[in-house]
Amino acid sequence: MGSGTGPRCTVVWTPGGTPTSIDEFADVATDIASIVLPDLPADLHDDWVPRTAVALTTALREHDADHAAPLVLVCTGAFAAFAPHLGFAQRAARRSVAGYVLINPALPAPGTVSDWPDAPVHVVITPDAPASVLDVERAAHLRGWTVHTTDAATAVNTIVTNL
Repeated sequence: MGSGTGPRCTVVWTPGGTPTSIDEFADVATDIASIVLPDLPADLHDDWVPRTAVALTTALREHDADHAAPLVLVCTGAFAAFAPHLGFAQRAARRSVAGYVLINPALPAPGTVSDWPDAPVHVVITPDAPASVLDVERAAHLRGWTVHTTDAATAVNTIVTNL
């Protein structure tokens, strides 16, 4: 990023994203702020959504104080099922989400949050995805979501570039 300029986008990765994907994305996305949310211990997973929403708000304050940059939430694996809740928490905080990227996801249940999705949803199925994830491709297509079959870093970079 140039001196005195803010990021053109803020990408937030939930736990479960492979360090390689996140590092590869950060290497090519120089004008994009990338935040990786911390994983929670197993005994705290019942409180994952509220704790993650607080961690996300704190991280965004540190990285983008004026909330000007569009926000893209990247959710991986089982954490993708919570995307509607994280989006709702962002709307409650008066911050809109520009897009959701669900990588090798467990899809959110239909109607989890009544007005979700509030932004485009992209499903990424990586070459190393387990067989169980391959079944979500059809469900994602039926929901009208864009499906990408490539590595996570390339997909996120393409999605963010086209915002």
